[in-house]
Amino acid sequence: MNRNPVAELVDKLIEVGCDIRAIGTVGYTLVDPLDDEEVSARVHAILEDFGPRDHLFGDIIAYLNTLGRVVPLETHDAIPLPPSSLH
Repeated sequence: MNRNPVAELVDKLIEVGCDIRAIGTVGYTLVDPLDDEEVSARVHAILEDFGPRDHLFGDIIAYLNTLGRVVPLETHDAIPLPPSSLH
């Protein structure tokens, strides 16, 4: 059985030192250290190899929430995204 591509991408980014976090249930951010060119190059290579990920936006957010890698937002009108493909 193949591993979930979202989990694989996020886990690889975390492994090389990228600080990727969900922003509540409405977005996510990834930050590679500006002072570490080697880590930055690895992060960019992983993202380039993975290809387009816009269609996985909600799944990435949901996976990050399951890992506890989330910056909580206190909003009254945000609708949580279900983890539709995290099986």
